[in-house]
Amino acid sequence: MEAGAWNAGAKAWAAQVREHAAGPAHAHDEVIRELLPPAAGLAVDVGCGEGRWTRELRERGYDVVGVDRSEGLVAEARAADPQGRYEIADATALPFDDGIAELALSLNVLMHVVELDLAIAELARILARGGVLVVGLMHPVAEAGTWDEERGELRLSSYFEAAEHALPLGDHHVFHQHRTIEQYVRAFLGAGFALDDLREVPGHTGAIPRYLALRLTRR
Repeated sequence: MEAGAWNAGAKAWAAQVREHAAGPAHAHDEVIRELLPPAAGLAVDVGCGEGRWTRELRERGYDVVGVDRSEGLVAEARAADPQGRYEIADATALPFDDGIAELALSLNVLMHVVELDLAIAELARILARGGVLVVGLMHPVAEAGTWDEERGELRLSSYFEAAEHALPLGDHHVFHQHRTIEQYVRAFLGAGFALDDLREVPGHTGAIPRYLALRLTRR
């Protein structure tokens, strides 16, 4: 089970994330910051991992709670941020009342979720009407082919086919569920969101889209 892999690899993942955060500003991070609304009301960081964005949101003045289903990652988050608030819960069963949040943030999480509609329904449920959802994903194009670094080419294959991709995490693997941009957007619209903004963020070469970022409003 993927939660077990995250638990086993929690310390290694936390070290990797913190090393990344200590380096030069990442284009995807900058886009997410641009999409964030002003701090107001409760913010929920869904799939918070080791807590990097939960910590940043609090530093930016948000009243924020981090949530992750991995006990190991939540332990890492709490150790790094003893004053922060963190809960262990799955994205498909969030421990919050209806309409309680003004912001939900979910970064590099929904690709891991098998029951996408349930997770999006939960995000819609906890947000107040007019509340904002900011989502970051691996770009579906980048996960539907192979990158030829020598030629600088992305070779697409089976973009429209559902597929599960294994990614190494220490001695274990976690999995991404490949979906199209249309599948994501239609799932959000069907759950009662309006799409405010969509950004495609290139990787370090600038040649292909690497990340997809969306800002949505709960209608």
